[in-house]
This record gives sequence, structure tokens and C-alpha cells, in this order.
Amino acid sequence: MPRILLDDAFAKKVDRPATGFVEFTDERIPSWNARVYPDKIVGSLRYKPLGSEKKKRFPLNEHPSITMAEMRRRAEAALGKVRSGADPAAEREAIRTERQKQEKESALDLGGLLDLYYPALAKLKDSWKQDQGYLERDARQQWIKIMPRYITTADCATRLQIVAARAPVAANRLHSALKLFFEWAVDQSHITVSPMLGVKKPTKERKDGEVDRVLSDAELVVLWRAIESARMIPGMRAAFQALALTGKRPDEIAGLSLAELQHLDDPTQAIADFPASRMKARRRHILPLTPPVVRIIKAQIALQEAEAKAEKRPMLDHIFASRFADRSRLARHSLSQCLRRIIPALDPTGEDGEIVKRLQADPPTPKAFRATCATGMARLGIPREDRKAVLAHVEDDIMARHYDAYDRLAEKRIALEAWARHVDGLLSGEKNTGAVIPIRAARG
Repeated sequence: MPRILLDDAFAKKVDRPATGFVEFTDERIPSWNARVYPDKIVGSLRYKPLGSEKKKRFPLNEHPSITMAEMRRRAEAALGKVRSGADPAAEREAIRTERQKQEKESALDLGGLLDLYYPALAKLKDSWKQDQGYLERDARQQWIKIMPRYITTADCATRLQIVAARAPVAANRLHSALKLFFEWAVDQSHITVSPMLGVKKPTKERKDGEVDRVLSDAELVVLWRAIESARMIPGMRAAFQALALTGKRPDEIAGLSLAELQHLDDPTQAIADFPASRMKARRRHILPLTPPVVRIIKAQIALQEAEAKAEKRPMLDHIFASRFADRSRLARHSLSQCLRRIIPALDPTGEDGEIVKRLQADPPTPKAFRATCATGMARLGIPREDRKAVLAHVEDDIMARHYDAYDRLAEKRIALEAWARHVDGLLSGEKNTGAVIPIRAARG
């Protein structure tokens, strides 16, 4: 049996037999064998359990379902178990037996499998709750009574296209969530192959280097006015305004809590202290709160206090409340859904018709407020390092990571106050938005 480095380069250049298979052994892990078939490469680890003279075979999945690099990782992990006295093949068989027992006794459907998955998901990724939201909303309800092994590639592709029709970006997030879920299900022997294999993301996302959607001054004013006049819960409206004035990520604003706020009664000291667990870079971020943002937050607190008193219940933990009784805070996707309702409903024939047409032709997402804030501060002459500090972008060098602990709080406050004054000037009409006034409106 020839020995060769079993890597992805090998998988690309190896000659495939017309029928049957050719077997190879890895030159670094002699117990790892790969059978090359016309359309796949099947890996396995052959070993003797501690105290046994009989060899066993532990399957490592197959290429191209997984990469050869992943197959090597699995081989090394299984070999490590063998060296520690474990028997990976016996463990796998025990899992299979238990799964068969569960299916026989309780008919484990997709809903039951998702319930088993979520505790594991929490250990796999920090943003696991977002995955859970997509799976609950767009998978559990639709496939609730289907046995996981009967879900097909066509089922997954169709579900993604349905979601993409109403929420293109959410469809891509659902794609990632389903892919990870079914990979876990394969690893845990609940299914033999993932139905997401070969299913591509339904929506073409922004290319690397392409700038996020940025609102012009005129678009910002029109969208702000539309948000003010649209029918929505007060917490939603306030969250949009806070997004526009702070440049924070939508989920960070949606989840803003009372515990994160300090010094609201002192306009020169008011801050929001975001813990590392709520930040993308997993680093604590202190955001200065400008007077307009403080007013927005205080209005929401007063509103919630009045509602809590009237309903004889405790005050909610979060500033921007949800309309759902079982949820104390706004969901990130609720902001996106709200914009998707507001923008198409705008009148493209009115005084701001040209601006409305631009918004409808290239509709912004809630994240556009972040890009608009960053770009606007640049136009106002705010230094780059101060803009990065406002956006909580981490400097990726040794000094920033280990030695420079300065939070640029004063500089961030100056930057955000300049941006708040600019937005206020646009909304009050003191500043020109640069929009072209239609002739008929000018004559009127």
C-alpha cells in the first residue's frame, strides 16, 4: 500500500480509478488509510484498542464532503483517544445504538434534535443565540414533524429560497446555521450525511473591500422622518434614532440594558459600558452618550416605568422594549424587518421623490446607520483613530493588544457630539442636505 501525504493537494492530483478503489496510507499517520474511488475518497483509522489484539476500523467521513485537512484533524483526534486508552469505534457504536434507541422510543424528530443541539451550539460559537433564532423561525416550524434523516438537499435549498424572497441576508445566515447544525448531526451519528452538502448561499453578499451602504445627508433626513411618522412601537423608533447617532452595531443597541448605563443625569459624563460578552471583538467598550441620545434613553425609561406601574409589574431590564410579551428586548432582525416595511411604503412621487427612489432602489439595512455615522464623522474632520474608537474597531498590533489601555473616552465624546450637532442641523433645516429641490416645489 503506497504511503503519501494525504492532504488536499493529494485529493486534487491523485488518479481516480474507473471502477473500484485504490488504497493509500498517510506517511505521517500510518494507521490512517484513504480509499480513492472514482468520485470520492473515504478515510478510516485502523488501530488496536488497548489490551486487544484485534484491529478496529474508525470511519473518518469522506472527501469532498469534508476536506482532507479536516479528515487529518479527525484522524489525529481519534488516534489521541486510542493512545489514552479509549476506543473511538466503540464510542461511535454506543452513540449510534443510543440514537437508534431514542428514535425507537421517542421518534426523535427535527424539533427534538434541535433541543439536543442547542446546548452543544452554545459551546461551538459565541453568537449561538442568533443561530438558534434562525433555526427556530425558519426550520423548526416548517419541518417540526419530519425525521431529520428524511430532510433532503432540495428541502434545504427550497427553504432558503423562500426566506431569501423576504429577507436576502437572513437567508444567508440561515444557510450557515443549517450547515453547522447538520454537520453536528452527522458527527453525533444522528444522520449519515448532511443535506446541506452542495447547497450554496442564496444571496450574493458584499464583496471584500466593498463599502457598506452609506446614507447621504438627504437620505438620512428622509429616512429619519419616515421612521418618526411610521406606525411602530416607541422602542423600535428610539432604537433607530440611537443607531443613527451612535454608530453602534444594531444588536448592541437593541440589547442595551439599564445595567450598562451610567451618569445619565450628567451630560458631560453619561456613558454606556458594553461588556466584552456583548461586543464582536470580545473587548469591553465604553461609549459616551451625547445629550440627544441621553434624551432618547430617558424617554424610554420613563415610558417603561409608567407602563410597569400601570401593569403592576417590575421594570424591564432593557431600554428598547419588544412588543412580544415573552421577550424583554428588541430582536436584531426586528429592526431589519421594520425597515423593509417602511422604505417600500414611501411615496416616490412626492417632494422627496428622487431621494425615495434611491432608497427603494438600494434599500439600506440597520447597519447602514453605522456606516453613515463613520463616513459622516470623517467628513467632519474627526481623526481616523477617534472614529475607530467610536466604532469599537480594535487596533491589531502588539501595542494595542497588550500595552495601550487608553480608551479615548474624551476623543470619542468630541466625535459623537460633532456628529450629533450635524444630524440636528440637518433635521432642523439649518444645514443643507444637498438634495435637489423639484422646480414645482420651489415655485410653490
